[in-house]
Amino acid sequence: MKKKSFNFRAFIALTIFWSFIIEAFSGLVLYTVPSGRVADWANWTFLGFTKGDWETIHTIFGYVFLIFVCIHLYYNWHSILPYIKRRVKIYTKARIEFYVSLLVVLLIMGGTIASLPPFSSVMDLGSLIKDAWPANKDQPFLARAEKLSFDRFVQELGLETEKAAAFLEQKGIQVHDPQDSLKKTADLNRTSPSRIYKLLKEIIPPEKQIPAPNLLLRY
Repeated sequence: MKKKSFNFRAFIALTIFWSFIIEAFSGLVLYTVPSGRVADWANWTFLGFTKGDWETIHTIFGYVFLIFVCIHLYYNWHSILPYIKRRVKIYTKARIEFYVSLLVVLLIMGGTIASLPPFSSVMDLGSLIKDAWPANKDQPFLARAEKLSFDRFVQELGLETEKAAAFLEQKGIQVHDPQDSLKKTADLNRTSPSRIYKLLKEIIPPEKQIPAPNLLLRY
């Protein structure tokens, strides 16, 4: 039996199809995920991927989709061009439909830019879903706390770096480098900045248990 040769055109078409599915799904995920500071603080994941992972997936497969569409057009240009010419002849006769479709697109774009309903409602719904997440997640005690170095973070808590690192080691969390961000320290230990903060609260001085209001505005 003769072995079938690799069908490059089918490969291109299927790659475009799978890329489109992944783009659509990852776009839906990013539409509903919590805000960056909440996701990073609580180490939010969906299907094992963090928000940053989903953003990377969405971006990479966006490029994959565009590249393979271009390849598809290149290899099928001789059959696509006559089709386009036929459709242009048909559409040039449909002048009313052409102008109406153009008007609809312009109205949608204008309404979106001006944040008018119902277009603004789509984004409002996304924001509503995003804002609902913190109710089930621990809030960071200051804005973007996970981006601070571990050393700076514990200083804000009124702790000495060595003491905090030794305490966390007893809890099974290694501080490899105090200059690493709190997020990186958490990632290396497969935990969240929120959990590290919860543990450190056991040894935080009483006056530092509730951060001063100015800390919320400093970052």
